[in-house]
Amino acid sequence: MDNQPSIDRGLLIPILISGFSVVGIIVVLFIGRSLNSPEEIPMTPSATSFQYLYLGTEPAITTLVVEGSGLPATEPPATEAPILIATTRPAVATPIILTRPNTTRTATSITFRTGTPSRLPTATSTTGTRVAANTYDDTDSRLAYTGTWDGQTNVNGAYQGTLHISSVAGSNSITFTFTGHQLHFFYQAASSYGVVTIKIDNDALVIPVNEAQGGEWVSDLLAQGTHTVVITHASGGSVNIDRLVIPAPTPTPTRTPTSTQ
Repeated sequence: MDNQPSIDRGLLIPILISGFSVVGIIVVLFIGRSLNSPEEIPMTPSATSFQYLYLGTEPAITTLVVEGSGLPATEPPATEAPILIATTRPAVATPIILTRPNTTRTATSITFRTGTPSRLPTATSTTGTRVAANTYDDTDSRLAYTGTWDGQTNVNGAYQGTLHISSVAGSNSITFTFTGHQLHFFYQAASSYGVVTIKIDNDALVIPVNEAQGGEWVSDLLAQGTHTVVITHASGGSVNIDRLVIPAPTPTPTRTPTSTQ
């Protein structure tokens, strides 16, 4: 009787081929995984309160760029997104540094004030300056005429060429109220002219003015304020009035101290 083998040799070759095929498939898978596994990317600190950690990708996904790493992507992202997990950590307050514009300080000299002025105070006086005056012509409406007064024009030597003349003594008078400290009464003088009396406020003193001489009468200094004057044709020939002048107050000299700081 012939000795027959327990295994059919015709089946041995297919079995070996299948075994080698399985081994080859396994080797190809390991090689493909090793070639497609992404290389490790170093982590860099991020200023944000979270960052993304890479877990894994599909074979078609290129290298992932970790947010904040500053590394540019080499290829456009694939249609399938990687699986990312956001991990949170306590927020870290980032200090804010405020800067000022670049300015340069320039050293300046400091002057100290001394207790003694470099010069003594100097007095400033205005007494030498003639102040403006208020002039009221005989035709001014603020002069109130009582009685019969004849207004004349184109009179030679008269202020603005006008005069008011009284020919009858006794009741013809002029009343005028002014504000100031003195009164100047101007008239035209002639040897045939009569006398007027001047009364200021309620003073009992009546001052006679002879228009035969002069041409200007000046009152004494009065208290600065409002005063009323009455000029009356008292006696003699005709009298006239040319104008009244109220001087402006004379400024009082003042001392103006000057010092150097």
